[in-house]
Amino acid sequence: MVAGRTLMAPDGALPVERHVTSMAVWDAPSPAVCGRPFALKVGVKCSAGCRLTGHLVEVRDEAGAVVGGGQLGDTAWPGTDALYVADLRLTASPAQGPASWSARLVVEESGQHDESSAAFGFTVDGIPEHRVAVQVSERDTHAPLEGVDVRLGVYRASTGADGAAAFELPGGTYALAAWKDGYTTDPRTVEVHTDLVIQLNAVAAPDADPDDERLWM
Repeated sequence: MVAGRTLMAPDGALPVERHVTSMAVWDAPSPAVCGRPFALKVGVKCSAGCRLTGHLVEVRDEAGAVVGGGQLGDTAWPGTDALYVADLRLTASPAQGPASWSARLVVEESGQHDESSAAFGFTVDGIPEHRVAVQVSERDTHAPLEGVDVRLGVYRASTGADGAAAFELPGGTYALAAWKDGYTTDPRTVEVHTDLVIQLNAVAAPDADPDDERLWM
């Protein structure tokens, strides 16, 4: 059975079956740069598998003001049969700090689909001034470690095959931490006043992830 609701037409015509829609937002930056453009994706799916090409999605900020929007694409997202996606380009607010915005599917009252929405959050930071490279190696073998999650304040990245993760950020004081399943590193505080290269030595340790919820904003 298709999930939905039935609305009576005001002119006495046959009732209209409204389909339920669901929405997801992903690829929001972490963080965004204040006053600068950034991109994210908004996906919408109809409970009846309808083609949603061309439907409008709008994004609002904390105050409810519309800050951008776009139309859902022509084809379903790869690997799905009915998830239609809008690639949106927005501009971060000029104020630094956490932001909580929302996306909404815009529908007509007489249309076939119900409205859906999704909230998403991200952090807004200052304009990047310096580049910091973090090199993570296994302590005993000195071999570079790939797939290490590295945090530098609100910034995050993962190391590549060369064991390196790079950040571009404003000057300031940052907490540096790194984690990979089966390894541990000592957290430290980093003063960033110029470009830096930081070496981290990882020690084999089968401990659990110290950041259980893995919520990085």
